[in-house]
Amino acid sequence: MRHALKLTGLAVATAAIVGACTHAGAPDEAAPVMTINEAMLNVFQPDFQNYGDTAFWAYDDNGELDGSLLTEEQWTLMGEGAVALRDTALLLAASKHFMVAAPGVDLGFEGNGFVPPEQVQANIDANPDGFRAMMEAFAAEADLAVTAVETRDAALLVAQSDNLYNTCKGCHMAFWYPGQR
Repeated sequence: MRHALKLTGLAVATAAIVGACTHAGAPDEAAPVMTINEAMLNVFQPDFQNYGDTAFWAYDDNGELDGSLLTEEQWTLMGEGAVALRDTALLLAASKHFMVAAPGVDLGFEGNGFVPPEQVQANIDANPDGFRAMMEAFAAEADLAVTAVETRDAALLVAQSDNLYNTCKGCHMAFWYPGQR
Protein backbone atom coordinates (compact mmCIF):
# COMPACT_ATOMS: atom_id res chain seq x y z
CA MET A 1 0.00 0.00 0.00
CA ARG A 2 2.76 2.46 0.92
CA HIS A 3 4.53 1.80 -2.37
CA ALA A 4 1.29 2.28 -4.31
CA LEU A 5 0.53 5.57 -2.51
CA LYS A 6 4.02 6.91 -3.19
CA LEU A 7 3.80 5.91 -6.85
CA THR A 8 0.41 7.60 -7.12
CA GLY A 9 1.80 10.77 -5.55
CA LEU A 10 4.84 10.71 -7.80
CA ALA A 11 2.60 10.27 -10.84
CA VAL A 12 0.43 13.24 -9.82
CA ALA A 13 3.43 15.50 -9.25
CA THR A 14 5.12 14.39 -12.47
CA ALA A 15 1.95 14.91 -14.50
CA ALA A 16 1.53 18.40 -13.06
CA ILE A 17 5.12 19.34 -13.82
CA VAL A 18 5.07 17.85 -17.33
CA GLY A 19 1.69 19.43 -18.02
CA ALA A 20 3.04 22.81 -17.03
CA CYS A 21 5.86 22.46 -19.54
CA THR A 22 3.84 21.38 -22.57
CA HIS A 23 2.58 24.78 -23.71
CA ALA A 24 3.71 26.32 -27.00
CA GLY A 25 6.78 28.52 -26.96
CA ALA A 26 9.66 28.75 -24.53
CA PRO A 27 8.82 27.74 -20.98
CA ASP A 28 8.56 30.57 -18.48
CA GLU A 29 10.58 29.43 -15.47
CA ALA A 30 8.88 32.03 -13.27
CA ALA A 31 5.38 30.81 -14.16
CA PRO A 32 3.68 28.86 -11.39
CA VAL A 33 2.58 25.29 -12.09
CA MET A 34 -0.92 26.16 -10.89
CA THR A 35 -2.51 29.06 -9.11
CA ILE A 36 -2.98 28.79 -5.38
CA ASN A 37 -6.71 29.21 -5.88
CA GLU A 38 -6.74 26.27 -8.33
CA ALA A 39 -4.83 24.16 -5.82
CA MET A 40 -7.27 25.10 -3.07
CA LEU A 41 -10.40 24.44 -5.13
CA ASN A 42 -9.23 21.33 -6.98
CA VAL A 43 -6.97 19.61 -4.44
CA PHE A 44 -6.79 21.03 -0.92
CA GLN A 45 -10.50 21.46 -0.26
CA PRO A 46 -11.83 18.22 -1.79
CA ASP A 47 -8.94 16.02 -0.71
CA PHE A 48 -8.89 17.41 2.82
CA GLN A 49 -12.63 16.79 3.00
CA ASN A 50 -12.12 13.22 1.75
CA TYR A 51 -9.47 12.67 4.42
CA GLY A 52 -10.90 14.61 7.34
CA ASP A 53 -14.57 13.76 6.98
CA THR A 54 -13.87 10.08 6.39
CA ALA A 55 -11.48 9.83 9.35
CA PHE A 56 -14.29 10.48 11.78
CA TRP A 57 -16.09 7.31 10.69
CA ALA A 58 -13.45 5.55 12.80
CA TYR A 59 -15.45 6.39 15.94
CA ASP A 60 -17.90 3.83 17.26
CA ASP A 61 -21.29 4.63 18.81
CA ASN A 62 -19.61 5.16 22.19
CA GLY A 63 -17.12 7.70 20.83
CA GLU A 64 -14.21 5.26 20.94
CA LEU A 65 -11.73 5.04 18.08
CA ASP A 66 -11.89 1.80 16.13
CA GLY A 67 -10.05 1.75 12.82
CA SER A 68 -11.70 -1.54 11.91
CA LEU A 69 -14.92 0.41 11.31
CA LEU A 70 -13.38 1.93 8.20
CA THR A 71 -13.79 0.08 4.92
CA GLU A 72 -10.97 -0.56 2.49
CA GLU A 73 -12.56 2.00 0.18
CA GLN A 74 -12.47 4.61 2.96
CA TRP A 75 -8.81 3.88 3.73
CA THR A 76 -8.02 4.16 0.02
CA LEU A 77 -9.92 7.44 -0.31
CA MET A 78 -8.06 8.90 2.68
CA GLY A 79 -4.71 7.64 1.41
CA GLU A 80 -5.23 9.12 -2.02
CA GLY A 81 -6.33 12.39 -0.45
CA ALA A 82 -3.34 12.57 1.87
CA VAL A 83 -0.92 11.87 -0.99
CA ALA A 84 -2.54 14.54 -3.16
CA LEU A 85 -2.39 17.05 -0.30
CA ARG A 86 1.28 16.31 0.38
CA ASP A 87 2.36 16.33 -3.24
CA THR A 88 0.48 19.51 -4.13
CA ALA A 89 1.92 21.31 -1.10
CA LEU A 90 5.42 20.17 -2.09
CA LEU A 91 4.82 21.33 -5.66
CA LEU A 92 3.73 24.76 -4.43
CA ALA A 93 6.62 24.94 -1.95
CA ALA A 94 9.06 24.32 -4.81
CA SER A 95 7.57 27.10 -6.95
CA LYS A 96 9.75 30.11 -7.66
CA HIS A 97 6.71 32.36 -8.10
CA PHE A 98 3.27 32.18 -6.55
CA MET A 99 0.11 33.29 -8.31
CA VAL A 100 -2.98 33.50 -6.13
CA ALA A 101 -5.46 33.45 -9.00
CA ALA A 102 -5.62 34.05 -12.71
CA PRO A 103 -6.42 37.65 -13.64
CA GLY A 104 -10.10 38.43 -13.21
CA VAL A 105 -10.86 35.39 -11.05
CA ASP A 106 -13.14 36.16 -8.11
CA LEU A 107 -12.17 34.19 -5.01
CA GLY A 108 -15.74 34.35 -3.77
CA PHE A 109 -15.15 35.71 -0.30
CA GLU A 110 -14.33 39.39 -0.78
CA GLY A 111 -15.94 41.78 1.68
CA ASN A 112 -16.93 41.21 5.30
CA GLY A 113 -13.33 41.68 6.41
CA PHE A 114 -11.86 39.42 3.74
CA VAL A 115 -9.42 40.84 1.24
CA PRO A 116 -9.55 40.73 -2.59
CA PRO A 117 -7.18 38.48 -4.57
CA GLU A 118 -4.83 41.40 -5.26
CA GLN A 119 -4.30 41.88 -1.52
CA VAL A 120 -3.78 38.15 -0.96
CA GLN A 121 -1.19 38.26 -3.76
CA ALA A 122 0.50 41.26 -2.10
CA ASN A 123 0.53 39.41 1.24
CA ILE A 124 2.25 36.40 -0.32
CA ASP A 125 4.60 38.54 -2.43
CA ALA A 126 5.68 40.34 0.76
CA ASN A 127 6.59 37.03 2.41
CA PRO A 128 7.12 34.29 -0.18
CA ASP A 129 9.46 32.37 2.12
CA GLY A 130 6.77 32.39 4.81
CA PHE A 131 4.22 31.02 2.34
CA ARG A 132 6.73 28.42 1.14
CA ALA A 133 7.37 27.40 4.78
CA MET A 134 3.61 27.03 5.31
CA MET A 135 3.42 24.73 2.27
CA GLU A 136 6.36 22.70 3.59
CA ALA A 137 4.69 22.41 7.01
CA PHE A 138 1.44 21.34 5.37
CA ALA A 139 3.30 18.74 3.30
CA ALA A 140 4.90 17.36 6.48
CA GLU A 141 1.49 17.07 8.17
CA ALA A 142 0.04 15.42 5.06
CA ASP A 143 2.96 12.98 5.04
CA LEU A 144 2.03 11.97 8.59
CA ALA A 145 -1.53 11.51 7.33
CA VAL A 146 -0.16 9.15 4.66
CA THR A 147 1.64 7.25 7.43
CA ALA A 148 -1.59 7.05 9.44
CA VAL A 149 -3.35 5.44 6.48
CA GLU A 150 -0.48 3.09 5.66
CA THR A 151 -0.24 1.87 9.26
CA ARG A 152 -4.02 1.93 9.83
CA ASP A 153 -3.39 4.04 12.94
CA ALA A 154 -6.82 5.47 13.80
CA ALA A 155 -5.50 7.79 16.53
CA LEU A 156 -2.90 9.31 14.20
CA LEU A 157 -5.51 9.44 11.42
CA VAL A 158 -7.85 11.62 13.49
CA ALA A 159 -5.00 13.70 14.94
CA GLN A 160 -3.76 14.46 11.44
CA SER A 161 -7.21 15.56 10.37
CA ASP A 162 -7.04 18.20 13.11
CA ASN A 163 -3.41 19.05 12.34
CA LEU A 164 -4.10 19.50 8.63
CA TYR A 165 -7.07 21.74 9.40
CA ASN A 166 -5.02 23.87 11.80
CA THR A 167 -2.16 24.18 9.31
CA CYS A 168 -4.65 25.32 6.63
CA LYS A 169 -6.12 27.82 9.05
CA GLY A 170 -2.68 29.19 9.93
CA CYS A 171 -1.92 29.90 6.29
CA HIS A 172 -5.34 31.46 5.75
CA MET A 173 -4.90 33.70 8.79
CA ALA A 174 -1.48 34.84 7.60
CA PHE A 175 -2.19 35.41 3.92
CA TRP A 176 -5.86 35.14 2.98
CA TYR A 177 -7.56 37.04 5.75
CA PRO A 178 -4.98 38.50 8.10
CA GLY A 179 -6.42 40.14 11.17
CA GLN A 180 -9.45 37.84 11.29
CA ARG A 181 -9.93 35.40 14.15
